[in-house]
Amino acid sequence: MKKEYNQLWIEKNEEGYTIGLTPELQDDLGDVNFADIAELGSIQAGDVLAEVEASKTIVALTAPLSGTIIRRNEKTEDDPSILNSADAKKHWLVVMKDVSETAWEQLG
Repeated sequence: MKKEYNQLWIEKNEEGYTIGLTPELQDDLGDVNFADIAELGSIQAGDVLAEVEASKTIVALTAPLSGTIIRRNEKTEDDPSILNSADAKKHWLVVMKDVSETAWEQLG
């Protein structure tokens, strides 16, 4: 199941909750040339999940949910342009666990 919040998509799957950039946000940003993704560990909803620099703007994306980041898209460090990919398997930011089911259900 996939939901959207604040120009991010969130997908609940067997691994946890995967979060990535919506196509609309990708269009708004233009070509991504730098991404600083939050480190592994605990994060609160509203904390900065990632800072993304692109041809059109610099944006700080906030976490839609509180939980624990268990994976980061390390490939963005060497090739931030993968965040422009149409393939969700490439343009994801993080995978989280320990997310409140209630908070998940309350997302759009």
